[in-house]
Amino acid sequence: MDSIVRTMRIIWRAELLIVEAKVRVAVRQIGATAFAALVGVFGLGMLNVAGFFALQEAWGSVYAALGVAAVDLLLAVLVLVWASRLSTGAELELAREVRDAGIQELEAKADHIQEEVEAVRDELLALKDSLLTFSRNPRDAAINNLLAPLLTLLIKTLSKRKD
Repeated sequence: MDSIVRTMRIIWRAELLIVEAKVRVAVRQIGATAFAALVGVFGLGMLNVAGFFALQEAWGSVYAALGVAAVDLLLAVLVLVWASRLSTGAELELAREVRDAGIQELEAKADHIQEEVEAVRDELLALKDSLLTFSRNPRDAAINNLLAPLLTLLIKTLSKRKD
C-alpha cells in the first residue's frame, strides 16, 4: 500500500511540474503580448497624430510620424511572433515521462491486486462448495475426507511390506 501512495505522490508532483511549466510560459506570453499591445497602441496613436498632421499640413512632419508609427507596428509584430514561439522546454517532457511511468506502475499494481482478489475469491468459492457438501451430507463428507487418506496410507504400507 505504501508503494501505491508513493506512486500517487510522484504522479501528483509530475502533474504539478507540468502545470507550473505551462503557467510560466503563459505568464511570459501574456507579458509579451501585453507589451506588444502597448507598442501597438503607441503605433496607433502615432498614426492618429500622423493623420492629424496630414490634415493640418501637406507634407512636413507627416512622414516622420508615419515612419515612427510603422516602426512601432513592426516592433509590435516582432514581439507577437516571439511570444507565440515560446515553449515549455525539456522540463515539461521530463515531467510527462515521470507521470506516465507512475501511471504504468499503478496499472501494474492494480492488475496484481486484481489477481490476488480473484485468487481469494476462488478459494472462498471452493470453501463454500466444501461447506455446502458437508452440510448436505456430513456423514459422506466425513467418510470421504477420512477414508481417502486412510486408504492411501494402507496402500503405501502394504507396498512397503512386499519390498
